[in-house]
Amino acid sequence: METVVTTEPPPIRILRLPDGRRIGCAEYGDPDGLSVLALHGTPGSRLMFALTHEAARDRGIRIIAPDRPGYGQSDFRQIETLAQSAADLNAVADAYGLDRFAIIGVSGGGPFAIAAAAANPDRVPLLALAGPVGPIADLGRNIRISRVHSVLFRVLTRSSLGPRAFFQALRYLVFKAPDTAYRWLMRRVKRSDRAILARADVRASLQAAIREGLQPGVEGAVQDVRLYCAPWGLRLADIDVPAIVWQGSDDPIVPPAAAYALAQALPNCRLDVIQAAGHYWVFAQFDLILDAVAAALRAEEASGQAANEPE
Repeated sequence: METVVTTEPPPIRILRLPDGRRIGCAEYGDPDGLSVLALHGTPGSRLMFALTHEAARDRGIRIIAPDRPGYGQSDFRQIETLAQSAADLNAVADAYGLDRFAIIGVSGGGPFAIAAAAANPDRVPLLALAGPVGPIADLGRNIRISRVHSVLFRVLTRSSLGPRAFFQALRYLVFKAPDTAYRWLMRRVKRSDRAILARADVRASLQAAIREGLQPGVEGAVQDVRLYCAPWGLRLADIDVPAIVWQGSDDPIVPPAAAYALAQALPNCRLDVIQAAGHYWVFAQFDLILDAVAAALRAEEASGQAANEPE
């Protein structure tokens, strides 16, 4: 595998896979720290994690954030199942020489983080999921979701036409009228989210991440929706990886009930409900996730050192 590293901030590493495809990755935090693979939302890109840089550095964490296929600097690849998506994450981990690594999945990145953990149970000491999309199709009538969520995740996704039209319209606004796009977002979210999204640093980071993610087109976003709105094909009960799900109780973007059910289905998972929070709480409270990741990685590091000490 060939790699090209640019010097423009943030550092971008372009991995060249054996099939010729490129995967773009950004790094944040401590370059010599404990390793974490961080998966962005839908739509989004590696730039989503720019706001974590200082907090990750302070905790001795190295965040490696790849673009999924069709986003940012990563070439599109047709993927048929969530399980297949883990191959690219494996390639990223191998290219960086990672033996053990935590995985963070935010929003639409959650299902892909779960698939990667399922493929690497012996390499992942913690699966950290923030506001994740849950297995809505698999749960069916077993959960109650709002009418809006039902339309978004069940009706409009019966074909690719609805998601494609939505993301094409969003892409047009992001590039031609970004202020209009942001005002539209602000109207869709809860009051608690509006206070977070009004912060200048959050606005700049989110706009940059979405703009970069949609730069090559909408194929990555359309594929995301197709994969996680269909049956996942993953045996969640067999994914015995330590996991934490953080979910806002008033999330208007993804159904909280599906995230709660996801946490219950994973056999080694803790659920933390952020009361009265919407979807974008993570931009204000990413420290919660980084603290949990740092604790898990350091505990494992200490355990490994103890196991290697002579009796």
